[in-house]
Amino acid sequence: MIAIIIVLIPVSLATTTTHHQNMSEIAKYDNGSTVFAGDNVIDKNKIDKYPIVSNFGSLLTQIGNGEIVDAFFSIATGAVPTPSSELLYGNVSSDGVVDEFEGPGYVVVDNDKITVNPPGDFVWGYNSPYLQAKIVPDGIDIFNNKTNQTVGHIDPKTMTNDTIPGQRVNVETLKYWYNHYGQGSKYNLDYCINGFNDNRSYITPDMLKEKFPEAYEYSLKYPGGSPVVVYGENYTETKVASTYTYLDSHPQYNDANREFNAKQFVKAWNGTIIPSNAYGCGREGVGFSSVPEREAESGMATHGVCPPARSLRNAVLSLGFSLPIGMDSGRDAVLYGFSPSTGIKINNTLSYPIKIKMWTEGSGAGMRIYTDVYEMIPNSYIANQTNSTNSTNNTNN
Repeated sequence: MIAIIIVLIPVSLATTTTHHQNMSEIAKYDNGSTVFAGDNVIDKNKIDKYPIVSNFGSLLTQIGNGEIVDAFFSIATGAVPTPSSELLYGNVSSDGVVDEFEGPGYVVVDNDKITVNPPGDFVWGYNSPYLQAKIVPDGIDIFNNKTNQTVGHIDPKTMTNDTIPGQRVNVETLKYWYNHYGQGSKYNLDYCINGFNDNRSYITPDMLKEKFPEAYEYSLKYPGGSPVVVYGENYTETKVASTYTYLDSHPQYNDANREFNAKQFVKAWNGTIIPSNAYGCGREGVGFSSVPEREAESGMATHGVCPPARSLRNAVLSLGFSLPIGMDSGRDAVLYGFSPSTGIKINNTLSYPIKIKMWTEGSGAGMRIYTDVYEMIPNSYIANQTNSTNSTNNTNN
């Protein structure tokens, strides 16, 4: 090898040229794709190779990087690829393997190099339509909203739960939709997570289910447009607000029915997570018992939801949040025309995500309805604050 290198030096000095390769040609993942430590992000076989006599510097780079096998191969074939070190940087090894961080990173492909950005303290996006049912003349087409491709077809006469993709919709619901809506109508069957806070590409339902099972289960419970935290790095749930109310008695509205609705409100909101600077609502699929009400535009009202709504409202207002959408500042906390679960929207203006915890104790008019709000604060921030406080105390001493 040394003898060959000595012979090639003068030739290389006279013929060395520069080359440029489109990074998307060698990248295994599209720009913005989510990857993890251990994933390989490049296809080395697709790296352009050039005559060794005009790319002697690349050969020396291979040797300097310890890529001896690759260097021998370059000499044997007379062609040397662009060294990986000139194509990659950051949290990627010379072999194109992601390393040096935990959690979901994402690929960044620019004109000159490829890298992988590590996740921030939290990675979150929004439930976004992925698979949709579309009524067509001969039945129902399954349409991928992200790729704009038809990926399947369902015969409404023979469809079953097993033939409907995703876990959100059952056959009875889809049949009702098909029988009551016209050609071209669409129904969301499955959601991906899109619109991420770090601008990475969307994560498909399959990847979400495999890599982030807790986020997947959370996503299934909440409607389209809801924020979903996919990843959080070592955080502590710190209680920042705590309130409670009583159900009280209003027999003219049927107290047993009111108690049921109050507990359903708690069920809809307990466990809800809202990222910083985002709006969030309660979960969908939670039913309420309605009774006739002259003041309501629809003629029906879900009495009993206002006591837990007051508990929730008072908790978030104590944090400096604005009055939630769908709520009133008075005793009747839920406005007519707004769903007590998905119609109410809370804007989190804290620095980190919040988690809402609601529960009840007792029964009847004396039933207590509790709301605690926790801020999900990264441990690194807590440690920095502690160190800063200790440093200040030492200085004062």
